[in-house]
Amino acid sequence: MAKQIKWIQVDDKTQISVAIAKPKEGAANPNLTDLDQQFDKDEWCYGTCADSVTINSASNDNFIFEISDADYIADIKDKIEDTVREWKVIIYEQEKELRKVKLAPYADSVFASGSGYKYEAAKAFLSSATANAGLTTEATLRGVSVTVLANKIKTNHETYVTLDAQIAGLRGLLYDRIANIGINSTSVETALASHAGIHTNEVVGTATTFEVGYYNPGGLSQRFEAL
Repeated sequence: MAKQIKWIQVDDKTQISVAIAKPKEGAANPNLTDLDQQFDKDEWCYGTCADSVTINSASNDNFIFEISDADYIADIKDKIEDTVREWKVIIYEQEKELRKVKLAPYADSVFASGSGYKYEAAKAFLSSATANAGLTTEATLRGVSVTVLANKIKTNHETYVTLDAQIAGLRGLLYDRIANIGINSTSVETALASHAGIHTNEVVGTATTFEVGYYNPGGLSQRFEAL
């Protein structure tokens, strides 16, 4: 048999909780028979010890508590939910940083050209050789032919759109996965398995491969490089 407990680490020598006094010999898990740490949340550690270990009011005063399955499961669930909330924010921060890097070579005018006349005018010219006044004026002032300008406008805008779509697609993939994380709270074991499951990895890419978190948004840029 084993006793289910949670604790805050103690001074390695005095065995006094670090929540009571700053450790002089370094923080460590308490010296309890068959102590097995399985989980942590904030400053708390969770696991089991031998059933023969006495957990009483003195232990409680030293921040060592025996806990029920329900309390253990509730804390695991809280940590998973906290992680999900954090990752939902991080994925958009990662997307923003990736856009800064990958879309930096493309001026705002590249995107703007798609919402105005320039992109459509460039495509029309390349298919019919009929240029409008805007393309002709810009090409003349730039000192290039209308054909060169039209190809540049078309290529730059379509490259921008592709990059934008790739980044948005990868962000959407991870956000959807994060939003659909489930927690099996049938038992402590299944709840722990749910927590371990959100930290699993997968390999992405073919020519260049990366091992990234299946849910963790930290690998967004590596997913992009593996496309």
